[in-house]
Amino acid sequence: MAESALPFTSQGNRVGLWLIRALVFAAFFDLFVQYPVAAPYAVALGASSALVGLIVAAYSIANLLANVGAGIVLDRWGRTRPLLVGLIATAAVVAGYTLVRSPVQLVGLRLLHGLVVAVLAPGAFALAGDVARTEDRARVMGSNGAVIAVAAIVAPSFAGVIQERGGFHTVFLFDATLLLIVACLLWLFRAHLRPLDLGRSITMSDSTRWSTLLRQQFAPYSTILGFTVALGVLVTHVPERLQALGISPAVRGAAFSLYGLLAAAVMISPVSGRLIRQQWSIGAAVGAGLIALGLLIASGLGMSSPTIVEWATLFGAAVFGFGFGLLFPAVTAEVARRVPRQARGRAFGFFYAVYSLGVILGALAAGWLAEFGGLTSGWPFLAGALVVAGGSIIPLVERRVREEAAV
Repeated sequence: MAESALPFTSQGNRVGLWLIRALVFAAFFDLFVQYPVAAPYAVALGASSALVGLIVAAYSIANLLANVGAGIVLDRWGRTRPLLVGLIATAAVVAGYTLVRSPVQLVGLRLLHGLVVAVLAPGAFALAGDVARTEDRARVMGSNGAVIAVAAIVAPSFAGVIQERGGFHTVFLFDATLLLIVACLLWLFRAHLRPLDLGRSITMSDSTRWSTLLRQQFAPYSTILGFTVALGVLVTHVPERLQALGISPAVRGAAFSLYGLLAAAVMISPVSGRLIRQQWSIGAAVGAGLIALGLLIASGLGMSSPTIVEWATLFGAAVFGFGFGLLFPAVTAEVARRVPRQARGRAFGFFYAVYSLGVILGALAAGWLAEFGGLTSGWPFLAGALVVAGGSIIPLVERRVREEAAV
C-alpha cells in the first residue's frame, strides 16, 4: 500500500513522531553525555590544563561552523540520508575515542565529532517542521524540547555512574551503540517521515538565499541568542559559585535537575501550546522574561550567605526552566513556519549555529565577570539577565511594526 503524508495527530504517523523524538534524544544524549567525561578523559591521557580546555572547546568550535553547512546538505539531499550518515559517522567517531592514546589524537577526534554530529539536531527539527501541520508545530516542537530536557537530566548522571563503574570506554561504547540503534530505526521506519508538502516544488527560490533567510528569522534568532547566552552563564557560573562557597555538589545537581524537569513539564503541558497559538512573540517574550527573572533570583540579589545562595540557586533554576519551557517551542515552531520546506534545513542549521555561539559567549562572559567580581559574586547572572531581557523585546517590537504596517 502506498505511503501517504499523514499529520502527526493521525494514527498512521505516530511512528514518525516517536522516531523524531528518538533522533532528538540520541543527538542530545551524545552532547550531554560528554560533559562529565571529556575533561577527565583528557587529563587521564596526560593533557595539560591548557590542552584540556582546547580539547573541550574543539567540539563546540567545529560544531558551530559545521551547523551552517549541515543545513545546506539537508536542503540539497533531503533529511533521511544525511541523518543516517550523521548517526553512523558519529557512532564511529565516538567508538574511536576508545582507541585514542594521546591528547593530540583526542583533539583531532573532538574536531571530527563536532563536524559529523552537526547534521543531527538541525535535521531532526527540520524533519519535525516538514511533517507537522502548522497548528501542531508548537506541540511537536514542545515535545522535542521536552526530550532535550530529559536527555540533559539523564545523560550526565548516567555518564558519571557508568564511568565510575566501567571506565571511560564503556560510556563511549554505550553512546555509539545508542546512535547505531537509532540509525537502524530511521532506516526501517523512514517511510513514516514523508512531509505534508511533498507535492510542492523544491527548486531554489528567493526564500532559500542567506540574506533573505536571515531577514526572515532575525527575531527568532535574536531571541534564541539571548537565551543561549543566559544558558552559557548558568551552566558555567552555578558550579563555580557553589564550589567557591563550599556548597555540596548535590545542590548543583539538584539545580540542573529542577531546570530540566520544569522545562520538560511546561513543554508537554497545554500551557505552552495555548500561549504560542495566540502569538509566538508572546510565548517567547514571557519565556525570556522568566529566564531573566530566574537569573536575577539565582544571583541572590546581593546576599552572600551560603544558605541564601543555595536556595536562591534552586529557585532561580526552576524559574529559568519554566521560562525555557515556554520560549523553546515558541521559537522553534516560528523558525519552521517562516520558511518553506526547501529552506528549512538551512534555517535550523543556522539556528543551532546561533545556539552554539550563544552558549560559548555566555560561558566566556561568565568566566570574565567571575574573575572581575569574584567567584562568589552574582554579576554574571545579572549580566545574563540583561542580555536575555533585551532579546525578549525584539519579537514584541517586530510584532508592533507589523501591526502598524498593516493599518
